[in-house]
Amino acid sequence: MGGVKSAFKGQFDTSGNATNTVTRKRLNPLQVILHLDVVSNTDTDGITGTVSEDGTFTSELLADRAVFNRTNSCPWAGTYTVVLVPPDGSDPDIPQGYGYGTLKVTTMGGGKLTGVLGDGTKISVTVPLSKYGTWPLYNVLYRNQGSCIGWVTFATNNTLDATVDWFRPPMSTSHYYPAGFTTNVTLIGDKYVSPSAGGPSAAGDRQIALGGGNLVSSIVKTGSVDAAGNVTVSPPNSENLQIKLQTATGQFSGSFTHPLLNKRITFKGLVLQIETNGAGYFLGTNESGYVTIEPVP
Repeated sequence: MGGVKSAFKGQFDTSGNATNTVTRKRLNPLQVILHLDVVSNTDTDGITGTVSEDGTFTSELLADRAVFNRTNSCPWAGTYTVVLVPPDGSDPDIPQGYGYGTLKVTTMGGGKLTGVLGDGTKISVTVPLSKYGTWPLYNVLYRNQGSCIGWVTFATNNTLDATVDWFRPPMSTSHYYPAGFTTNVTLIGDKYVSPSAGGPSAAGDRQIALGGGNLVSSIVKTGSVDAAGNVTVSPPNSENLQIKLQTATGQFSGSFTHPLLNKRITFKGLVLQIETNGAGYFLGTNESGYVTIEPVP
């Protein structure tokens, strides 16, 4: 919690209950109450309980046992591309960029997400999946002063989703969002299969839009993507928008000339194969902006 790792040990009683006081250096102690279902006939494979601190807060605790192994393979194994969608609106105090990442799930049930949030902050989370197809996302950020947290749920159609709470503290020396913010972003994703491995082709006509990031108005272009991921932007193209898609991973990158800043700005993002669209972010002077790729309406 807050970048501080705490350890405890104890004993469950015959009813499956346990209470522990967790001491923390220079911090108030925590009380952890646990319950292991040992008396009912239900196969819960879980622990429930609470974590509290001197009445300041009480948080629900839920722990699912990691059940996948060599003889019980995880049904959600594969590589997923994910996008973190910002809330609707154009509030300059909240990042308008789309975060993105790649979540790799092993047959043993291990899940590892590597990516970036909509303000350029890198995230990395490694924890196993439960047998219910749930995966806890928690990453301490900004020198242990901020975080992002949410429950990712896998569906049977190779998609996943979550609501992620994202908190950035005030940082007076930062060029971006020095006042900090608290917001929710929507995580969506699906399994990505390279076209060379039998996945769908990336070819087609696309609409590319950029907004926020100190742009006075949005930039909207159309372009054509070939099977190799090369993108040809249709004229007029005064911003000299250039973009390339890596079909093996779903990642795209590119650049454009910012009309207000009069300099080249780079951007990156990922595509969702089932949704047939993609999104990412770029950084302006003091705001993040978005880039989206969608089929031409």
